[in-house]
Amino acid sequence: MPVPRCKNKADRRYEGSGNVLTRRALLASAAAVAAAGCGPFRSSSDLPSGPEAVALTWYTFSFSGLFVPNGSFEQPEERLPKMVAALEEDVENPNGPARGNYSLSPRLIGFDDYPEPPPRNDDEFAEWIDSIDTDLLSISPSMAESLGKRGVILPLERFIAADESDLVETFYPYVLDQFRTEGGLFALPIDADPLMLNYNVAYFAAQGMPPPDESWDWGDLVENAVKLTKQDEDGNVTRWGLMPHFHGFWWAFWQNRAEVVDPVTGQCRLQEPAATEAMQFCYDLLHTHRVAPPVAGREVWDLYSLPPDVFPAMFFSQVTREHRYEYRLAELPRGKVRSVPVSADMGLAIHARSGQTEVAYTALKGLLQTMQRFVAVPAQIEAVARLGEIRPSFLPEEVAAIQRSMEHGRALTWGGGAGHAMQHIVDGLAHGDEVATVANDACSALEE
Repeated sequence: MPVPRCKNKADRRYEGSGNVLTRRALLASAAAVAAAGCGPFRSSSDLPSGPEAVALTWYTFSFSGLFVPNGSFEQPEERLPKMVAALEEDVENPNGPARGNYSLSPRLIGFDDYPEPPPRNDDEFAEWIDSIDTDLLSISPSMAESLGKRGVILPLERFIAADESDLVETFYPYVLDQFRTEGGLFALPIDADPLMLNYNVAYFAAQGMPPPDESWDWGDLVENAVKLTKQDEDGNVTRWGLMPHFHGFWWAFWQNRAEVVDPVTGQCRLQEPAATEAMQFCYDLLHTHRVAPPVAGREVWDLYSLPPDVFPAMFFSQVTREHRYEYRLAELPRGKVRSVPVSADMGLAIHARSGQTEVAYTALKGLLQTMQRFVAVPAQIEAVARLGEIRPSFLPEEVAAIQRSMEHGRALTWGGGAGHAMQHIVDGLAHGDEVATVANDACSALEE
């Protein structure tokens, strides 16, 4: 297949395996490409390179983490050259172009860069990525698994083993492990995406209610959601107080010391008391307290068409997704324990066709360090500790909430049987099925 190129065709959606991006990120990518075109970006600093400098290329999709929620969204095609320029300007960085003796050209992959017809499955997607002439590639955890087992990207263990630094130890382990499969570690994470409580500042103030803070527990969540939910004279809800399941109900299980699937045996654990208790709490939010909309699937995303004055007063969402300007961030209310679902958004991998893999690994380390300053929530522990410094758009209380969330983070993935079961759980609870029925249906789905 040919190397991606600009085609100036109408936007189209990826019809493949879903291993690339979320639907909303893909739509954002299409908008970015339509607004600014596509193709290679040139370095803003034009750093001189010696005759033996190695020319490297870095391809990236339009990941959510490239859209920083700072009140002024820069498009990825604006941010990528700034990242490379910052890397070049750091002449003391042992992994930068000056001391690593390389140059780096970033390229954004948009809809118009997909082959015709678009990839329809994992194999076709891997074949397309394999055809791209690049050294570095930004990938998602699901792409790491798919491309890694097909030999499109390289396992990093041999590079790490020869590296005298403690680079791997600088990441949150549960974020790093999202790029690890049975075949090895295929990427190093750039950013992380914790699930947070988003709340409408003005609406809270209008109701005379203080904003949520770290003291909130499940009881506080229900009490405040009841106050924030508004109904008309006929009892129809005109504004929901809470939207807790944009990203499933993992938080409820984990905070109640429950599991959807046993992590060792793979057996369904939804009929255990802790799991049924967690599902009952979620059911009550939707149907007993009536503070959250009983919707699932596409209807959940349709809520985003609601105008700001009727959008749910609170909603659970990840930092880089579904950001709304009138909302601020707080940590999730705690259950029996604190446990926060955290996704790895994107990581850096080395393409198997790179002819300069050692230099590419040097560039990977340099770029990764530089990008910690550009993404919404960095994946390195030290960078999160400096979040208030590198992300001044966050309020101090938001910084503290994100830091605590990362301390209590747990890897969130929708792949495999557990993800399939969670979809059944959300659907069943939204439709008002009894908890026992939901548990049985989800367990049956695991056996399919």
